[in-house]
Amino acid sequence: MFVQNLQENVKYSYDYDHDVLYIYLGEPKVSYDDEAAPGVFIRFSEEDEVITGIVIMDYKKRDIESIKKFIPVNINFHMINEQIH
Repeated sequence: MFVQNLQENVKYSYDYDHDVLYIYLGEPKVSYDDEAAPGVFIRFSEEDEVITGIVIMDYKKRDIESIKKFIPVNINFHMINEQIH
C-alpha cells in the first residue's frame, strides 16, 4: 500500500492485494460507512455528517465513470489510476 497526496486534505491509499481504493478527505474523524452502490462506501463523520472518505472495493475491475454518479465529491480518478496501474 502507499499514500499519495492528491490535493490539500485529500489522500488515498490502494491495497494491491485486495483491490481496494481508500480515499481520505480532511482530518481523520470517527466515521461510519453508508453503501452508496454495491462495493462503494461513503464514510461520514459521526459528529457532523461531513464526508470523511470513500472506499471502493474491486477498484480495478470497475468502470469509474459509472461509479462517479454515486460519489458526491469530485475525485481525480485519472491521476489515481496513473499512480496505481
